[in-house]
Amino acid sequence: MTKIFLYRLKHEKMNREKFTKIAQDLGMEIKPVETDEAIAAHDSTRALVYAQPGAKFAGLLFYTDQSKGVAEDVIKLTDEKSAKRWADSFLERFDLLPQKIKDERIKLYFETSSYQTKAVTFDGKERSKKKIKTEISSKTTLNDILVDGPRSKVRMIFKDQEKPIMIHLGMWENIEVFEERELIRKHDVFTIIKEKLAHRQESGINYDIVDIRLAYYADEFRGGPDLLVPYYFVEVEYEDKKARELGITEGARQIFPVPAYR
Repeated sequence: MTKIFLYRLKHEKMNREKFTKIAQDLGMEIKPVETDEAIAAHDSTRALVYAQPGAKFAGLLFYTDQSKGVAEDVIKLTDEKSAKRWADSFLERFDLLPQKIKDERIKLYFETSSYQTKAVTFDGKERSKKKIKTEISSKTTLNDILVDGPRSKVRMIFKDQEKPIMIHLGMWENIEVFEERELIRKHDVFTIIKEKLAHRQESGINYDIVDIRLAYYADEFRGGPDLLVPYYFVEVEYEDKKARELGITEGARQIFPVPAYR
C-alpha cells in the first residue's frame, strides 16, 4: 500500500504598504482599494489585484498592462535573459515565493524559465513566423510530484518594455502536511474511467486512454481547510470514423481528473 500526503496551504494576508510598493515598482501611482477578499489598484491602462486568504483564488497576484497587445508586433523584443533576471528579482524583492520548509517530509522544488513565442504575421503580401513575446513560466514539484493549477504557478509576458505586460503569480506563503492517505493505483483509475465511459461504448463510440499522470492540483478555494491534493489526469482519445477520409491522424481528446487518494 503506497501512501501520499495531502497538504494544507497558507496564504499571505497582504497589507496595503506591500501592495502599494509592488504597484509602484510596476509604475502605478494609485491608491489601492481594499475589501475583505482582495486589494486592487488600476489606472487608464493597468490593473493590479491580489486575492486575500479566504477568497476563491486566495494567494493570486494578477497584473495587466493594456498599453501593448499580447500579439502586437514590436521592433525589439525583450530578450529571455533580461526577462528572467527581472522576474527572479521581482519575486525575491517582494518575498512572493513560499517560505523555506523545515519539515523533512516536504521536499519543495521551484524554478522559473524563460522562452520566446512565435506567431504568424502578415505584411499584406506574405505570411511569416515572428517572435512576438517573451514569457516566464515556472515549475513546482512536491516530493517529486508536479504541482499544477492556477494557484501554483508564475507566468509573465514581456514585449519591448523592461517590465512585463502581464503577471499571473499564484503561490502560497507556507505549506504543511495535513494528513497521509492511501494512493489509488493506476490500475484502479483505468477501471473508474471505463465505468464513466461505458455508456459511450454502448453507443458505439470507441476510445483509448493515451496518457495518465499524477499531479497535485491547486484549484480555486471552496471553503474549509485550503488543501492541495493529488489527482490522476487521464487523457482519453475518441475514435473518429471519418478521420481517414479527412486525413486526420488523431481523434478528439478529453481529460478526466480523478482523485488519487482514498
